[in-house]
Amino acid sequence: MSEHTMTQSTLSRRAVLRNGAVLSTTFGLTLAATSGQVAAMNKAELIEQMASEAGLSKADVQKMLDAFINATTKALQDDDRVALVGFGSFSVSKRATRGRGKGSAGESPIAFDACPEFAAGLDLIPGRGDERRADTGSRCHKADVVIDAERIARESRQGRDSGLSKVDAKKALDAFVSVTTKALKKGDRLSLARFGSFSISKRSARTGRNPQTGKEIQIAAKNVVKFKAGAELSKTVN
Repeated sequence: MSEHTMTQSTLSRRAVLRNGAVLSTTFGLTLAATSGQVAAMNKAELIEQMASEAGLSKADVQKMLDAFINATTKALQDDDRVALVGFGSFSVSKRATRGRGKGSAGESPIAFDACPEFAAGLDLIPGRGDERRADTGSRCHKADVVIDAERIARESRQGRDSGLSKVDAKKALDAFVSVTTKALKKGDRLSLARFGSFSISKRSARTGRNPQTGKEIQIAAKNVVKFKAGAELSKTVN
């Protein structure tokens, strides 16, 4: 099977799954029982689309993703907050890992906060009164470990004869944010082997408290980027 045919097949599969999700909502069918989940973009598909968008080889895109995953994993092992510039910040979730290994069933041990520019690209509108957004920008740019093009270029040379230039690292990073944004806006779930998956989740309206005043506030419903750590990352962090 040619690469062109495989690409068409992959795109058709995702389109069928998305259409199936619409039909399941319209006619009350259970999509999970027939096709498992919503359409998912795996790492191989991500690499292919990033390479096309950035004008880089698949090998160079692979280096960028490996550098990002390795640097993030090492930072989380040290209990540091780590941010990928223009994308979001990751930290060990104290709620999920309270008691180490005794978190809620299915809860990710890694907390994720989308950077303002990434959230804006996804058209995510924060709920009124949601005090967490005020410091999201600082979480992204003032994390313990900040992963930018320079850091990716440096990390990509670890264990290899050659790595990425800063220019190519920037292209790959921009392509990662762009392709991920497009996938999530279409309703796809992005899955990265050895790391975890990203999806859009609906957060219901709720009553909260202003962390500064303690005053009760109403927080509107909104969409958020949900990150679920993979088994390998969860085991490493725990």
